[in-house]
Amino acid sequence: MVTDVAVENGLIGEKVITTINLDYETLSFDASHQHVMDSVKGVDAYIEYSNQSSYSPGGTLGGEARQYRRIDFTIRVASNQVNDFLEALDGMDAVKTGEQIGSEDVTRTYRDTETRIGVLNQKEKRLNELMEQAETIEQILQIEDNLSQTIAEREILQSQLDDIDSLIDYTTVELHLTERQRISNGRNESLSFWGRAKEAILDSLYSFYYWIQDAGIWLIYALPYIVIIIIFVPLIRYGRRVILKKKDKD
Repeated sequence: MVTDVAVENGLIGEKVITTINLDYETLSFDASHQHVMDSVKGVDAYIEYSNQSSYSPGGTLGGEARQYRRIDFTIRVASNQVNDFLEALDGMDAVKTGEQIGSEDVTRTYRDTETRIGVLNQKEKRLNELMEQAETIEQILQIEDNLSQTIAEREILQSQLDDIDSLIDYTTVELHLTERQRISNGRNESLSFWGRAKEAILDSLYSFYYWIQDAGIWLIYALPYIVIIIIFVPLIRYGRRVILKKKDKD
């Protein structure tokens, strides 16, 4: 499970950032989309980013090819509930086509930053003591300048720590859900030559089926122009013959 990734990768640090990338394909896009939303609500998680787009798996003859949908999520899940979230996704009416889990041990960076913040806190304390002892305007201005720089540097470092804490406490899950016209039975398995040939034939038949649909839609769009051509081309030819006959008589 996700909680064991750090150990498997030799990451035994106290501060570990985990990221997960998931790819799904589905025939029931709306139901799968709703399942993702329900899974997010079922745990301590929130959607940081989402983007829905559409694509056409094949070309078109001029009409509007069938459009399929795809949605990309960036989901932040409380790290202690990631496994619950992944288990909830297992019940989705979709096929998982890819899963990558990465971990980064940031313990040393975190501790180094904490140490630098501690040093700056001591420096700020010492500057405040010097401020009380300052006797001239020049001394006061110089101490204030150093104090401002110290506080600004400390706040930047504290912001970095807060960002790391957020990434540790909430695992980032990049989830991609794609609608398909058909999902191969052996998509997640190693297929033999004949198995791959069978899948290729089936994919070809499905592509041809939708190509026929596109051709029909194109024909409907082109029908008015076809009718015009059928009517006016003979009329134009007839008119040309009439004109030529008049010229011959003249």
